[in-house]
Formats: sequence, structure tokens, C-alpha cells
Amino acid sequence: MKKHAFNILKIVVSAGLLVYLLVFQIDVKELWSVARQARWGYLIAAMILMIAGTALRAVRWQVLLQALDIHVPLRRLVQLYFIGAFFNIFLPTGLGGDAVKMAELSRTLSPSSTGGAPEAVGTTLVDRATGLWVLFVLALVALPFSHTLLPDGWAPVIALGTLGGVVGGWVVMGTPLIPWLGSKVRLPGQEKAEQVPLERFYRSVSQLGYKALGKACAVSLVFDVLLIIFNVLVARGLDVDQPLGVFLLFTPVISFSLALPISIGGLGVREQTYVLLFGALGVSSAVSAAMSLANYTLTNLVIGLLGGIVYALEGTRGLIESGQDHGTSI
Repeated sequence: MKKHAFNILKIVVSAGLLVYLLVFQIDVKELWSVARQARWGYLIAAMILMIAGTALRAVRWQVLLQALDIHVPLRRLVQLYFIGAFFNIFLPTGLGGDAVKMAELSRTLSPSSTGGAPEAVGTTLVDRATGLWVLFVLALVALPFSHTLLPDGWAPVIALGTLGGVVGGWVVMGTPLIPWLGSKVRLPGQEKAEQVPLERFYRSVSQLGYKALGKACAVSLVFDVLLIIFNVLVARGLDVDQPLGVFLLFTPVISFSLALPISIGGLGVREQTYVLLFGALGVSSAVSAAMSLANYTLTNLVIGLLGGIVYALEGTRGLIESGQDHGTSI
């Protein structure tokens, strides 16, 4: 009951933030005008880049799985990434699709049991964490060279936020604190006698080793560069000309906002983050919102649509195979 109430609250938050944006913050006619004047060459290039980035993230996931001696074909991991994007469209937060990826990978590893769940959970979350961690590192490195691009007073805030992200990521992935906490908590959704300690999940994370984490971070570096270029292309497509340093500093903040468990698919939160950040640089609320909605369309709707097609084809193939099996047994 509490879970349903919390999900309803997230829907209310997303709807409320979007209504506030459209009614009080922007001129809808200006927003429509910005969309009509979009330069589609930039936006199509951004879309292609994000499709390639989705496949690249699957490579990072495979690196982590192989470190645990779990071998899954890259093609299957790419499929799961697209399927996760499909569920990200309507599941709570930008991490909702990760839960689906965890479940699907667990079934791939052990179709008749949940024996692979902790490893699936561990690698899925570390996969996401390494990408965000490298973004924070990039922002921290860029800050000394780009702080003059920020409004007065913003540099210390960005510095504290990115430094907190770097240190927090290191604590999660490189220290025994999390395994210790994991030993005190149990997974929900099972009978008390059958609960699996989260210690096992966190142990799977610690077993990755620095070599695998280093490789994952290297892949994340390539992906994060693509992500920053993606945001630049989206901005150019809407005639927003901001220095590269701005995107180095703002992209981690936007990505982090999507992980906050307060909305559905990041809707509303993403738009308010764009308006806050780019509005401080003189970009109008309508143009900032257009950038956010273009980001959502290309990363969630387009990629998610491809994932929905993959998911539907998998379901259709499963029904056909099931029918053939029944026909053979008869």
C-alpha cells in the first residue's frame, strides 16, 4: 500500500512540475516556435550518437559481468539496455528500467531460479554508478578552466557537488563500508525465512576488483564524452550556443537529477533542472525547456521505442517457441 502511495506521489510530482512549467514559467507559443525552428540535422546526429552510446553501455556492463565470471553475449546485453530504456518511459525515476534489466538478466542467468539476482543487481547498479562517477570526475577536472562561465557564487556549489559525487562513488565502489551496511539489511519481497542478505549483493560488487572497475570507468569515459557531445548537439539543434565547459559542468547535475526517486521517468525534474541551470546563463525558460524535452524525446522515447520493439519481438518469439514445444509434445 505504501509503495502504491509513493508511486502516486511521484506521478503527482511529475504532473505538478510540468503544469507549473507550462502555466507559470514559459510561453507555450515560444516553446512551439522553438520546436518549429529546430535544426533537425543536429538532432538526428544526436539521436544516432545516443543509439551508439546505448550499445557502448552494454559493453561496460559486460566488462563487469565477466569480472564475476558471468558470461552473457553482448547482443543480449544490448537488447536488455534497449528494453530498460523502454520501461524508463513510464517507471518511477530514470532508474526504473534498471530494475527491469536486473530481473531480465537474472532470468537469463538462471531461468528457473533467482540465484543470479544479487550479481545482476550488483553489476547493473555499478554499471550506472561508474558512468555517473566519471561524469563527476570530468566536471571536477573541468571546473578550474570553466568556472568563469558560471554565474557568481555557482562555482563553490558545483565544486562541492562534484567532489561529493567523486568521494561518494569511491566509498560505494572502493571501500568495505557498503558491504558492512549490506550485512545489516535484507532484500524485500520474500518470506522472512527465505530472505537473501544484501551482503551477498554487495560482496558481488566488491569481488569486481579494481581492474574491472578501471575498465568500466574507461568505457564510461568514452560514453560520457558521447553524452556531453549529445547535449551539445541538442543545444545546437535548438540554436543554443554555449561553451563546451558549460556542458561539462551541467551534464553531471542533470544526470544526477534523473536518479532522484521523486518523479516518473525524470519528467518535470529534468525540465526544472534545465530551466534553473541554463536560465542562469541567460537562456530563456522556453528554450531551456525545449532542450530538456528534446533530450527526453531522444533518450527516452526514441531509444525506448526501439526497446519496445525488441521487447515485443522477444515476446512474440517466446510465444512461437512455446507453441512449437506444445505441438511437439502432442
